[in-house]
Amino acid sequence: MLVGFLLFESQFIHVVSITFTALVLTELLMVALKIRTWHFLMVLAEVVSVVIYILSLFVLKDYFDSSFLLTFGFVWKTLAVTGASCVPLFIAKFMQRWCAPSSYTKLLKKNTMLRNCCKLTC
Repeated sequence: MLVGFLLFESQFIHVVSITFTALVLTELLMVALKIRTWHFLMVLAEVVSVVIYILSLFVLKDYFDSSFLLTFGFVWKTLAVTGASCVPLFIAKFMQRWCAPSSYTKLLKKNTMLRNCCKLTC
């Protein structure tokens, strides 16, 4: 939210539009980050959530400025706030998987190494 205030002009309705959109996108990205095995219904739920939110932006005209939502300023500011909140978490998740892989990943890697070793010796 603090980054959001630094990017805005003086209109509070623009602050609400950008920060709330960034919040929704961040939450959807955090859900996507937690999922290891995707199912069709999970993808569908994420897409439906985004579509419903986009429709609500244009239906709730008292809370969102529809003309501002179609500008490049809205898009880049929303992506900047979302990126500022999500990129560090993506990096941390990648580092965790790299430094401390799950048991499944370790077993899969060991099994692959054994298969390659047997192919070379047999």
